[in-house]
Amino acid sequence: MSTHSENPFNLKSQRYYLTPELNQRINLICHLIQNSEQLLLILAETGYGKTALLNQLKKTAENQHEHWWVYNHTSTPAISPETFVSKILTAFNVRHDGKPINELQNSLRNHITATRYNGQLPVLLVDDAHKLPLATLKLIIELAMQGEPLTKMRIVLFCEPQISSILATPEFKIVHDTLVHNLDIPAFSRTQVRDYLQFYIKNSSYRNTHPFTSEIIKKIYKDSEGIPEKINRQAGRILHQFSEHRFTQTSISYSKLRWGLPIIIVLIITAGIIYWKYPILFERTIPPIIEPIVTYDIKANPESLAEHVKAIEPVVIPTITNTDINNKALINTELSVEQIPPVIKTAKIEVKNEVWIKEQNPKYYTLQVLGAYDQITLSKFLEQHKLKEVAMYKTSFQGRNWYVLLYGNYSSYSKAKTALDKLPASLRNSTKPWIRTFGSVQKRLKY
Repeated sequence: MSTHSENPFNLKSQRYYLTPELNQRINLICHLIQNSEQLLLILAETGYGKTALLNQLKKTAENQHEHWWVYNHTSTPAISPETFVSKILTAFNVRHDGKPINELQNSLRNHITATRYNGQLPVLLVDDAHKLPLATLKLIIELAMQGEPLTKMRIVLFCEPQISSILATPEFKIVHDTLVHNLDIPAFSRTQVRDYLQFYIKNSSYRNTHPFTSEIIKKIYKDSEGIPEKINRQAGRILHQFSEHRFTQTSISYSKLRWGLPIIIVLIITAGIIYWKYPILFERTIPPIIEPIVTYDIKANPESLAEHVKAIEPVVIPTITNTDINNKALINTELSVEQIPPVIKTAKIEVKNEVWIKEQNPKYYTLQVLGAYDQITLSKFLEQHKLKEVAMYKTSFQGRNWYVLLYGNYSSYSKAKTALDKLPASLRNSTKPWIRTFGSVQKRLKY
């Protein structure tokens, strides 16, 4: 027997669910690439669909912007500036064996210029840009911001919001005085979660029968918070359970039919033989005269009846106690975290550490206001801006100590957004604070 083995929600699907918000962002990105020299940052945490949006942008470029020369790069922490430039030159069909980095960069600039003279617009799309080594990231940004207009590339970086803290460090001073355009990827609304599920099952074998009732959709939305990766994971698991259940029922029905049909045939044949050999059994007979039946009223002794009745003992149902739904999963991460004393007092400002961070509701929100390579930078920052309700944790980034400063604890995204908007403009412009869940921070911590 065959089952529904396909999963329309796997990450290899080539179809893209385009909401009005995502369509608006794609159109805006295309407009800025065509008409602006701004560096574009597409910011979203893991699972929001950065790679899917990048691929959709490439398809849009192929269909609507044939004069674009698009190079797509997926980042790794190990790629050096020389290797990166060599890859782009290879895409330009330029030989580059054995050349030093300065010659490679000059050669790249020359071919960018030649491409633009030929009426093409070189566009670089970088996925997971936050994973790049700092030297490589700096080189990419310089390709977008430094040099004569005809020697520049249009560059779009798809990355996690933590890159804002990286770009706020002194190494990236070039970014501080230049206009950078940031775009986010929004989570789905409840209605969009429903439409998203229907979008992917309508061309699958589940299109006529599926388990996604209103209640299940409501639960998926609540548990996933509208994040596509979480929706895919939950929907795939529900479909698998649904498929297994249907297969079991079908197998039982088929088994009953397979064994029941021969039995029915044997019974029919047996009845035919009996009718043929003993037809008298099937002849109608004259009903006999029924004599009156004398009945006697026999009263049963209740005590004797009770002897034959087995007492039913009451069933004790165990009490189900509530469990702590906020237990946090132990998640491995690339970042190594060292313990900081539970409370740090800096210039009379209480700074909580990762012990406190781990205790917070993972669905609540906080603001990441700064990341730096030393605590002195954070201390000066706190003295300057007088922030309260702050927390800090220490990790390693690019082989160096990396200190992250968090601000506030908010039960909803809207409250966190209000708090972000109330921060001084000088702070927002200098460090580019961003909203994240405590859950995303806790995943960075080593338990």
